[in-house]
Amino acid sequence: MGIKFEECASVKVELKAGQRIVFIGDSITDAGRDYGNAYHLGDGYAHIAGSLLMGRYAELQLEVYNRGINGHKLKDLADRWQKDCLDLQPDILSIMIGINDIWHHRSAGQPIDAAYLAEFKKTYCRILTEARAENPDLQVVLLQPFLLPIPEDHLEWEQELQPMSALIEDLAQEFSASYIRLHDEFKELVKQVPAKHFTIEDGVHPTRIGHGVIADRWLRLVEPAVND
Repeated sequence: MGIKFEECASVKVELKAGQRIVFIGDSITDAGRDYGNAYHLGDGYAHIAGSLLMGRYAELQLEVYNRGINGHKLKDLADRWQKDCLDLQPDILSIMIGINDIWHHRSAGQPIDAAYLAEFKKTYCRILTEARAENPDLQVVLLQPFLLPIPEDHLEWEQELQPMSALIEDLAQEFSASYIRLHDEFKELVKQVPAKHFTIEDGVHPTRIGHGVIADRWLRLVEPAVND
């Protein structure tokens, strides 16, 4: 029996010659990258997707950068936005952030409330606005934070993940960005394949298979354009 997936948002990523692609976020994007090497893509989905993009469309001479940093929340991302995003002048910007906001608050016994989510949306909106102000033609891909039921009490985190996902999807619509529903797709996958195939024991950090799933969903957005 096959597995059916919800399609990604209809906004596609259009590739053209010489574009610069920046993947940015937390440890899931970081995936062990070498901070001393500006071109190192880590060992995760950014490496898989970025390498395939540069290889499949070699004639376009794309540039790909990874600016994920382990442990970062949205506020941390906003604090380094100028250096790790705006200064790179991306044409295509991919963001995955948010699960650490939930994780760190849960660990401290302080579940995220409506006030935190409102500030989260305000900050996320601000950095997207700044990026578009620098490049009005910037293409944006927003990835839904996700978690898998390892351990099972992670299911309780959905109380915060669901409203956070909703506000990120709202921002995707507001900024005409692509939105990849990763949590929703992983939930479908684990109905037929054990969650341990996709994540390590914390339910957040992907295995190679999990990173492959993320990269595959990202690459489905691509529509190469003929550059006149």
